[in-house]
Amino acid sequence: MADRTSGRNPDMSRIWRYSLVADNGMAPCAEQGILTLCLCKPMIRKSACVGEWVVGFVPRRINDGRVHVAWAGRIAKSVSMGDYEKGFSGREDAIYKLTESGWEFLRDDYHEGSRGRDLNGKNALIFERFWYWGGVGIAAPDDIADLAHYYVGQTAKNSSPERIARLEKWLRSGAEPGILGKPRDQLRTRLPR
Repeated sequence: MADRTSGRNPDMSRIWRYSLVADNGMAPCAEQGILTLCLCKPMIRKSACVGEWVVGFVPRRINDGRVHVAWAGRIAKSVSMGDYEKGFSGREDAIYKLTESGWEFLRDDYHEGSRGRDLNGKNALIFERFWYWGGVGIAAPDDIADLAHYYVGQTAKNSSPERIARLEKWLRSGAEPGILGKPRDQLRTRLPR
């Protein structure tokens, strides 16, 4: 049965795609054997469901116009941002704490102008099976390159069971899942934990 509010079949999984313009270890945050998306991409964090895929593409300018994937993962859990900070305190991206008087920002040096947008995402996504290459990423074959999204924002349009199967096959044919590289950009400061 189709979801009347979005016109999408809730039984069909999606592949969310976007260009990972800033890759500094915060969004996504790959540490301690898990990958999370708790900052940036509020539409994905608000709308994506457990079992759906997210793929971050390296901006074309970095690889002379060639399509490279920075990371890909399947959503294992979606938790509220308040619950995320409680359960994952100490991670670099656990920067929003919900208190009785509202949101407390645990990092004054990060995302100062984007906090409202971050909080509009409502959820933190947790990936337990993921591939994070970071840096310049890994070259995508043609049947994956056609998923690339290099425009402002993100998309899940044209997701299909066939595209999901192609993505899964490609990921499984390469490296084992996990942290396979380092972020491309340096974070200006890191708070002592």
